[in-house]
Amino acid sequence: MRNIIITIILLFSIIICPKVQASPHFRAEITGFPVITENGVMANVNLTYMQMGFSRLYVMATDSFIVNNDSPNVKIPITNLYLLCDGEQFQISNQGWQRFYLDTFDITGSSQKNVNLKLENIGELPSGTYTALLRFLDKTGITLDYECELLFTFVIEDKHSIISSSGDPVIILSEDDIFNKQVFVRNKNDVRLDLTSNTKWKLWLSTSTMDDENCEYYFQLKNVSGKVEAYEQNITQLLSNRRYFLASGEPTLDGIEAGNKIPANITIEYSFKNTDSDNYIKEGIRQNPFTYILERE
Repeated sequence: MRNIIITIILLFSIIICPKVQASPHFRAEITGFPVITENGVMANVNLTYMQMGFSRLYVMATDSFIVNNDSPNVKIPITNLYLLCDGEQFQISNQGWQRFYLDTFDITGSSQKNVNLKLENIGELPSGTYTALLRFLDKTGITLDYECELLFTFVIEDKHSIISSSGDPVIILSEDDIFNKQVFVRNKNDVRLDLTSNTKWKLWLSTSTMDDENCEYYFQLKNVSGKVEAYEQNITQLLSNRRYFLASGEPTLDGIEAGNKIPANITIEYSFKNTDSDNYIKEGIRQNPFTYILERE
C-alpha cells in the first residue's frame, strides 16, 4: 500500500511540475529559402513535436535584436518579427513565452505543424547576413516539456545604384575656337552623379566606349558630398579603354530607422584640348558616353 501511494505521488509530481529538456522529438526547421521583399522577410517553418496530451506550443527570442553579423551595429528590433499560425499573427519578443498553438488531446506521439516567420517594416537594409536565435517550447501537460532552437537567418545582397541628373558631358567648340590650335574647352554641363549603396563602395570611370579622336580629354571632380571617404583630386587625362578611380565611401544606408539614407553626390567636369599643332579642329559638339561602375569596395 505504501509503495502504491509513493508511486501516485511521483506521478502527480511529474504532471504538476514537468521538466524541460531538449529532445530529438521536438525540432524546428526552416523549409525552403526566406522570401525577401522591399519591406520584409517571410520564412516557412516546420515544427515536429511530441503529442502527449494537450500540446501547447510557445515561441520566444533569446535577444532583443536581429543582428547583422557583418555590421553588428546594424540591428532590427526583435518585435518586428511575428509568427503566423492558422491565420493569426503573434509578436515575438525576448521578454517571455508567447503561446501560438494549442493541439487537441492526443497521445499518438509525434505530430507536425507548419508556421511562418514574418519580419516586417524594415525598409532598405545594409547588406549582410542577419540572424536571430529563437526558442520553441512544447508543453505537453502530461510528461516532460520539450524545447528546441531555431536560427532564423536571411541574407541581404549588395545593392548599388547611380542616377545622373545631367546626362553625358557635352563640349561645344565654337567658331572662335577652331583657329586656336591650343584650344582648351570645358564642358557646358557638369555631370552630377547621385550614388546609393548598402555596402562600402568604390566608383570607377570606364572609357571603353570613348571615341579615339585627335585630341585629349580630361576630367576633374569639382564637388563631393555625403558618404564619400576618398576621391581623385587631380585633373586627369582620359585614355581609351582604361578604368579610372573616382571615389569611394561608406554605405549610404546606416540602419533601418527613418532618415538613415545619406546618398553620395559627385560632380565631374570634363574638358577637351587640341594637341595637334598642325591642324585646326572642326567646330561642333564633342560628346562622349562614358561608363560609370559602382561596386563593393
